[in-house]
Amino acid sequence: MWESIKGFFRRHRRKFLVTGVVIGGVYLLGRYARWRLAEWQRQREMEYVEQARKQHHFESNLRTCTVTLFSLVPSLRDALMEKLNCETITSKLREKPANKLELWEQLKILSFTRTLSSIYSSCMLFVFLRVQLNIVGGYLYLDSLIPTAENSNGRQVHIGEGLQKRYLALVRYLLGDGLDFLLEKIRRSVEDILGEVSLKEKFSHTEVTKLVGHIRQSIEFSNHSIPIKRTSPDAPNGTVKNGHHRMPLQKYMLPSDIESLCDSTSEGEDDNFRNLVGETLDILDSEDCHTVLNMCLDAGFSHVMSSMIPFFQVEELELGAVGGMEREPSLDLPLAKVIPIVNGQINHILCDSDNSYFQELFKVGCAREFAANVYEAFSLEID
Repeated sequence: MWESIKGFFRRHRRKFLVTGVVIGGVYLLGRYARWRLAEWQRQREMEYVEQARKQHHFESNLRTCTVTLFSLVPSLRDALMEKLNCETITSKLREKPANKLELWEQLKILSFTRTLSSIYSSCMLFVFLRVQLNIVGGYLYLDSLIPTAENSNGRQVHIGEGLQKRYLALVRYLLGDGLDFLLEKIRRSVEDILGEVSLKEKFSHTEVTKLVGHIRQSIEFSNHSIPIKRTSPDAPNGTVKNGHHRMPLQKYMLPSDIESLCDSTSEGEDDNFRNLVGETLDILDSEDCHTVLNMCLDAGFSHVMSSMIPFFQVEELELGAVGGMEREPSLDLPLAKVIPIVNGQINHILCDSDNSYFQELFKVGCAREFAANVYEAFSLEID
């Protein structure tokens, strides 16, 4: 019996060998597959946790942008009211001076200049802070991946505290020299377009909107600083003629001369600072940044013009009007009465609390996407 069993195994030993190899291979393959699946699941969990951590850091960075923006609003408002002091002129007008007409002409230019400057400077500050703080946020995220200085394997911190403070201080240019250059540009455009317009000439809300749009074209586009002509209802309303080129606005946010910003005695620190400023200038000069700034300006101008509608509405309800329904602006006001309306908009645009103007800027969807793209670009580790 044992001989027959031995003979059976000898005759079929190749089959048993192949079967054993196959079974062993299947078993090992199964073990490997289970290991790979567990490894893939662990990797996915780590990626999910890291993505959630990164998203939380980005959201926190956006809140920092908002807090920083509102902390700088009073400084911006005070700077504008100091540089474009309309209150001094209005005080003189109350005294009924002999040069009353001259003062009114000055107030006409200053009031429009101040309101337009408020819109432009606030939108620039809004965009600039999103660029600047998301660059810093991206680098800080990378630095947070380094456990400790001892275990960093020689890796250097991307942005140290000193460099960070020096870089963030660049916003002072926008609130200082950049603002001065911007005010001069806006003032020239306002003078070109409003200089010959009579204080007695009447404007509807629609015509004031077109007037402001015309001044905006003169500011943002070259070869477009001609006096306004109201000879037809198709007056300039924001469209751009062929041949006009959009003027870059980033020069008011940051000077292109990087060397003028470098004053450190440390050559290594200056090199890092130059890189940061260069990267910032590249982003500010990008098409995406131009688009976001333009969208913010559109939202800002639209909100300010809408807030002026009640001043052009008849106070009494017309017969047959339904209470609570919004009425179309129907009054035509002389420019002398439009000036105080325009002049007071700075207190609405740059108010400290319940600022509905900035809420409109926060609703600009591409601004959040732009901030996310900047953050993502600077939070990726490059080998």
